[in-house]
Amino acid sequence: MDRADAALVDALQRDSSRPIAELAESIALSPSACHRRIRALEAQGVISGYAARVDPRRIGLAVEVFVEITLTSQSREAMDRFERAVGDFGDILECHLMSGGADYLLRVAATDLDQYDHIHRDCLARLPGVSSMRSSFSLRRIKRFAGYSLPGKQGPG
Repeated sequence: MDRADAALVDALQRDSSRPIAELAESIALSPSACHRRIRALEAQGVISGYAARVDPRRIGLAVEVFVEITLTSQSREAMDRFERAVGDFGDILECHLMSGGADYLLRVAATDLDQYDHIHRDCLARLPGVSSMRSSFSLRRIKRFAGYSLPGKQGPG
């Protein structure tokens, strides 16, 4: 990725809804060159999609929970079963395979503690091979993810 691609990715992470002409001007490219570069970055998988950033509180999701999961076995089969099952539950927003004490870290959002209790009982407790779960509640978001910092750039903030 050259400097123009890095500038383009940085600009798209900040606001991908801008018209091509405006985006191209902001990074000193012609609109056709900008469009070609975007298509190439998409084809390479650098840009994997576009989405709106949603404020969870504005849609009623006031509780954010990080759940550490330890499995009874770390065999390939046990991990595959767990990972497939995670995909079946829309309430699980993210799942990361971890190093350290827990095997996985999940991110879950809920409207309130009662809904999280429901998610805990009807979703998390049904995941296969779970030995233990430890939930940590976010009290307040300090910094929201706004994109990746690219080499040679400060990042989108």
